[in-house]
Amino acid sequence: MNTILSFVLQIVLTLITVVLIVGYLRPFLKRVLLDLCGTEDRAQFWLVFSNVILIGLPGMIALNYRPQASSLEELFFEVAGRLSGALAGFLFALVCVGMVVSIFALFAPRPAKMEAK
Repeated sequence: MNTILSFVLQIVLTLITVVLIVGYLRPFLKRVLLDLCGTEDRAQFWLVFSNVILIGLPGMIALNYRPQASSLEELFFEVAGRLSGALAGFLFALVCVGMVVSIFALFAPRPAKMEAK
């Protein structure tokens, strides 16, 4: 397998994995953001912003890959290692987004609860 093909394979695997995870998280994050932001437009902006961060950071890490393996076995483990690094970047971005949402949730005004009679 040549180096260009392994480079493309690593980028494609990274993006497919990250897009699937973001697609899974999207409806849950949208509900939380809608609750915190109050309007659909604000929630949509922060949802898109979060998606760009969650896909962009691992994508940038994946683009930094330069294959150096000489055999197919070495190449397999090299691509797996780089995919692991890109997913670590995704988790870092996810934790950062989660921390920002959590901090915002602490200070967001809450509607007054109705007293039961």
